[in-house]
Amino acid sequence: MLSFILLAAAAPQPAQLKTFSDWTVGCDNGRACHAVGLVPEDWREDALTMGVRRGPEADAAPIITFEVGDDRQATGLTADGKPLKARVVPYDGVARVPPDDNAEALEALRRAQQIVVIGQGGKALGTVSLKGVSAALLYMDEQQKRLGTVTALVRPGPKPAAAVPPPPPLPVVRSAPRPTGAAIALTKSRITALRRQAKCTLDEVGGPDSFETAAIDPAHTLLLLACGSGAYNVSYVPYVVRKGPKGPDLRLASFDRSERWWGEEGHPILTNAEWDPKRRLLTAFGKGRGLGDCGTGQDYAWDGTRFRLIQQIDMDECRGSVDYITTWRAEVRR
Repeated sequence: MLSFILLAAAAPQPAQLKTFSDWTVGCDNGRACHAVGLVPEDWREDALTMGVRRGPEADAAPIITFEVGDDRQATGLTADGKPLKARVVPYDGVARVPPDDNAEALEALRRAQQIVVIGQGGKALGTVSLKGVSAALLYMDEQQKRLGTVTALVRPGPKPAAAVPPPPPLPVVRSAPRPTGAAIALTKSRITALRRQAKCTLDEVGGPDSFETAAIDPAHTLLLLACGSGAYNVSYVPYVVRKGPKGPDLRLASFDRSERWWGEEGHPILTNAEWDPKRRLLTAFGKGRGLGDCGTGQDYAWDGTRFRLIQQIDMDECRGSVDYITTWRAEVRR
């Protein structure tokens, strides 16, 4: 019983997101936080989304961004109709407030009802609702233990930045050695038998040949067996294969974290899964709807025995933003 409790405590526990009106927010296990402004529920055609990220370090500056689209250039901001001196510049596919202008932009977030992003020629590119932003930023301050310090976004105080405690260390995952050969081959009859065992729906995923294999270390191959699909999600049952005295030896893949609904199926299931050979990671991404503006994504590293969760991103609200929030991180050492 004690060993079971210890294993459960050691399993990754991604954080839950919090939603405050038109904003959602979350912090990961390293205390990095991310708040996202969503499209209001009473949707308007010119609605834009934005994000406020902040690292856990005492001196970490907020990163304030607006999703304006790749083909539009933002040149300025207004708050409740009044122009802001805070600039916006292109940054990694979005528009960002330069760090030197953060103070004015944050003051507008705390005081205004909405921000309008201005484009070239003075044309409005869209509007961001600020309903709930103060509560979201306050949540970030609380999680990062900044309340009452000069670094707080919402409730600053006289305490110095040094009063902010250092972030907790991230868990370390040691990756298995790089594969040295090709994936282990499997016969069609073996795949057919696996499908019967897993109760897969062949008609939805292209028949008995719908599977993928990849070498994941010198001794093991990953098999992703397609096992059902919807409009925008394909589910896979993951197996690990190694050579045995009588041919390939297959077993269900093991994970350091299992979703509750896996128990209903009797085996792990990953959504839109694939093996990334460059990063040597097993990735999965389940869309909440076709737009991809909600869902959950995971990256797993193989340690030679099981797959270990090294990153999870989440967006619970299907409200226009594809700026997912990281809820779990681990460090990979190879």
